[in-house]
Amino acid sequence: MDDACAVCAERLEWVAYGACGHREVCSACVTRLRFVLRDQRCCLCMTHCPAVFATKETGDRTKAIGDLSALPAAAGEGKTGDYWYHEATQVWFDDADHYRMVRAMCRISCTVCESSGNKGKKGSKSSKAKHKIKFETIEQLKAHLSNKHCLYMCDLCLDGRKVFICEQKLYTRPQLNQHIKTGDSEVDGSEVERRGFAGHPMCKFCKSPFYGETELDTHLTREHYSCHICQRQHGGQDDYFRNYDDLEVCHIKLA
Repeated sequence: MDDACAVCAERLEWVAYGACGHREVCSACVTRLRFVLRDQRCCLCMTHCPAVFATKETGDRTKAIGDLSALPAAAGEGKTGDYWYHEATQVWFDDADHYRMVRAMCRISCTVCESSGNKGKKGSKSSKAKHKIKFETIEQLKAHLSNKHCLYMCDLCLDGRKVFICEQKLYTRPQLNQHIKTGDSEVDGSEVERRGFAGHPMCKFCKSPFYGETELDTHLTREHYSCHICQRQHGGQDDYFRNYDDLEVCHIKLA
């Protein structure tokens, strides 16, 4: 077994596996898949895994449970017997700290408050109060970030970037505008870290940005017009027009 996660390529410290027994994916990626995408399939063999077990990766000595159905049935959130159960993802843990870390990743919380709380004096009332701030909805979190910290999440990334809420990037207003237009804000990182991201593509007619080219193409197909005859004649080339009148005018000129 390699010592890197088959999905994110990060060092494989914790693994999570289902009935199929594949232990090549880290617990964070498995949890993200199950919580964010609501996908309970194994990343490698696509076997449906109603429950998975997360444990420390120790090579050949990694703890293995051959029959996951032997784990307590209909468990509630928290400790059950020798293990801890995360109900939202149906993941079992054999380590309390790892369970709490994953549970925190799935929570809607302010990373700014939690970060400042962790840096404060241990046990202080202010740090505890900040750390306990919880939000029922993402809209509540966005309002808090704006009012308390003057920070914003990119709504396009929030919808299209399939990561935990705590992994979404936070921007000042100028940084957010730069992120959307050119993708090279300070928050977005270096050119290598951006991996070719150069801002969200924009509809030239509506002047509205979209998460990626796929979303932009869907919008153009649904909201604007193209000539299917030209597409056939020019090998599938897509030339879009704002509306039917513009399409008609263009073809009259070409006639």
